[in-house]
Amino acid sequence: MSMDDQAGATGAPPPAFPTAAELEAEVRRLAPFHHDIALPFGVRTHVPDLARRTDEATRLSSLMNHAWPALLAASGGSLAGKRVLDVACNCGGFSFEAARAGADHVLGIDVVQKYIDQALFVKTALGVGNVAFERRSLLALDPEKDGRFDITLCFGILYHLENPVAAMRRIASVTGPIMLVDTELMPGPPNALPLWQMTIPNPSHADSPRASVALWRANRRICQFSPNQRAVVELLKFLGFTKVRKLPHRHPDLEPRYREGTRATFLAQR
Repeated sequence: MSMDDQAGATGAPPPAFPTAAELEAEVRRLAPFHHDIALPFGVRTHVPDLARRTDEATRLSSLMNHAWPALLAASGGSLAGKRVLDVACNCGGFSFEAARAGADHVLGIDVVQKYIDQALFVKTALGVGNVAFERRSLLALDPEKDGRFDITLCFGILYHLENPVAAMRRIASVTGPIMLVDTELMPGPPNALPLWQMTIPNPSHADSPRASVALWRANRRICQFSPNQRAVVELLKFLGFTKVRKLPHRHPDLEPRYREGTRATFLAQR
């Protein structure tokens, strides 16, 4: 029976990418991806010869092993029935994991159209219906328009913000009981005064080694602030999260920067 015959017999539309070759071709057209996502036919979004950064192969799995168990435990064992917001979603790896964990609805937002195009491609390839992606600034989040999300994933964005307090206040305005924050940290003792380190990174572009993460600053310079551990905790408490804890770095495959203290994940609960 042909694929068209099968589709007619089941009433389901034919797959968007009916062969591995077509799927692989689209992956290569859209590469590099920052998240290594498993697709049909054994195809993956990570293409070693097109990769720009070593952590493109490990980012998704590393953070899933490190932080996801704590998120599920705080959520009663699954994300069943939850509304999830994925801020700076990139190609959507964590959005799809939230859907896989039972979330009722997931919204991923990013300011880079390339990353949204990648996420929409993965959504089509996987046939996932309860995940949406929008090109949108986090400053456009609005509790009247967007309602409240039970869980917000705030991965890899805090230390890039020019106005971190105002931006995080906007994210918190649409967040209910849980926010999971993964961020780079400035060096120093964990119990120091809350401090922010200002940096002015170089612009990024399509041929940059950071093309899978930094196209949002294409052809422009920005000023950004990396917090120390105390600053993250105090900011989240200021935003109304009464229980904030830094997750321990226990998983053996966790990226070294977590053990070195230059990266950390914080679970914040109201």
